[in-house]
Amino acid sequence: MLNISKKTKIVATIGPVTNTLEKVRELIDAGMNVMRINFSHGTYETHKTIIDISKKLIEEHIYIPIMLDTAGPEIRCHFFEDGKVEIVKDSIVTINMKEVLGTATEFSVNYPKLVDDILVGDMIKIDDGKLRLDVIEVDREKRLIKVKAFNTHVISNRKGINIPGERMTLPALSERDKKDIKFGIENGIDMIAASFTRCAADVIQLKNYLAELGAPEIPIIAKIENKQGVDNIKEILEVADGIMVARGDMGVDIPPEVVPVMQSDIILECRKVGKPVIVATQMLDSMQTNPLPTRAEVSDVATAIKEGADAVMLSAETASGLYPVESAAMQQRIAITMEEFLPYTQLANFGYNYSKKKRSDAIATSVASTANLIDAKAIVCFSETGKSAICISKSRPKCPIIMVTSSPAAGMRVAPYFGIYSIVVKTLPQLIEDMEAFALIKMRQLGLKPNDNIIITGGTPTGTGSTNFLRIVALNKLGDI
Repeated sequence: MLNISKKTKIVATIGPVTNTLEKVRELIDAGMNVMRINFSHGTYETHKTIIDISKKLIEEHIYIPIMLDTAGPEIRCHFFEDGKVEIVKDSIVTINMKEVLGTATEFSVNYPKLVDDILVGDMIKIDDGKLRLDVIEVDREKRLIKVKAFNTHVISNRKGINIPGERMTLPALSERDKKDIKFGIENGIDMIAASFTRCAADVIQLKNYLAELGAPEIPIIAKIENKQGVDNIKEILEVADGIMVARGDMGVDIPPEVVPVMQSDIILECRKVGKPVIVATQMLDSMQTNPLPTRAEVSDVATAIKEGADAVMLSAETASGLYPVESAAMQQRIAITMEEFLPYTQLANFGYNYSKKKRSDAIATSVASTANLIDAKAIVCFSETGKSAICISKSRPKCPIIMVTSSPAAGMRVAPYFGIYSIVVKTLPQLIEDMEAFALIKMRQLGLKPNDNIIITGGTPTGTGSTNFLRIVALNKLGDI
């Protein structure tokens, strides 16, 4: 049964502690809507296990899409003795361009050209900035960089490395990314989160590669993680299918105190164009080891929802933490609470003001406004492609949008959008009366009460590509069918 208790979506990273069908079911019950696989970690074997879980769920008519999160043009440490090592404050450490097994005095990175891009005086930040290394010597002949540790910190295998600034010459789409994406497409992933997107050209390059693979329809969520991405957000939105505000690396590349401002601005730009925006990184970070979050973390999730995020994300909390299901359940409870206080009338007007003002936009705004006025408990939208449901989502109605479609791909595509839940059928009803009968039965199955009102909307005849009707129906009419 669909979990429609909230409208803000939850993207949960699946990892060693959650990569079983049983745990995934628990996460779904706790509010998960999208399964993220971080391709910076794990093996193809473990990734395929997660994808196969999604396929098993589809057999049960449960549509939870797989988001492939690319490693992207990122720099990472190689491996360390015992998997981790403590770098001590003021110690001198050598960074080797040739792969070595890392120690407290020497480790290597996966980007051999780092020695060519780096300068004496630069800062190298590791593990989302938790370790700072200051460059004191660059030996391009021996391919070595010497650094001095600014602080003490334990780093582990394959931790991310940031060099603040825009001098790095990393490719937008690495050979590893191409290999990973090809594997993902061949095994049935549903969307891609493109790490470290810097400009529209990065997205276009990925789109072209997907076309080469015969999968041009795969949605691309551009991850904004650095100053270039922030500066180019409008051009990126023109070509991407959605945005992820990836605050971990962003907070290393730009001052952390500026990140909340950037988050607000990016959410607003996404809202204007009606594309989904996911707020990510460290949302409930302490729940990796604690059963309850800090009050600051609760406020962080609440603020993202209040600002208009379509979805919030969990990373290590659900991939490797001690309380994965509790983390998702906590985000769900925060969402349910915050959604009671959203300014729905203003949100509906905002959706129309920034729309293309076509007939379908007017109907979408009318649907949302009417639903709010009559306190409808659900909007049932019959949509082949999902576009009608997305239009309604832009106006942020107070009740959930139940999209009925005959396209599994469309059902998966709308998963990150605020308020949209999918029911996939073999064939869409052709007549309004048949749509009404279907909607009444399904809504009662979802637990709505006899005196509840619902709104039914769609296009008739089916397949016209345009929403052209709105109907208010009371569930007590079910007795007449």
